Amino acid sequence: MVVAAAALVVSIVGLTRRGPETPAVAPAPSAAKTGAPEHTDASDRELCSDIAPLMAEDDRVSNTWRATGDPGTPQRDAALPKYRSDTEDWAERIQKVLGKNEDADPFLLRTLQRFIDDRILYVRNARPGPAENYDDEIWADSLSAYGGPLSTCARLGVKW
Repeated sequence: MVVAAAALVVSIVGLTRRGPETPAVAPAPSAAKTGAPEHTDASDRELCSDIAPLMAEDDRVSNTWRATGDPGTPQRDAALPKYRSDTEDWAERIQKVLGKNEDADPFLLRTLQRFIDDRILYVRNARPGPAENYDDEIWADSLSAYGGPLSTCARLGVKW
């Protein structure tokens, strides 16, 4: 009985000295281990510098087209095919730039992709005549997405 009591005391003392078992916490995987690219201000700035002339071009082309008149006017309807082809060409070129800069901030990449997609959707669905509700909505959505690249690039000192 004394031996049993001594064994019990030794095992209790051993437990209190070790403390409770704590599960090992695995470190968070790094981008290098997961294959996901790490973004830095330098990679964001590179993308911003690459897209700046293209964003300025889209601003000029879009503002020129919108200045032709209100939706449904003969001047604006006549200018639509050129706006469509200019925007499709622009989208193809900026998409290539976006594809070469996968290590940029995911927010910057997502919002730029949204902007490109919205512009393509707009020109592919726009028809001569008065604007449809969805024309105004997709245009507004494109401007919302434009805020991602605009704010990120402006923070990094890249403007267009």
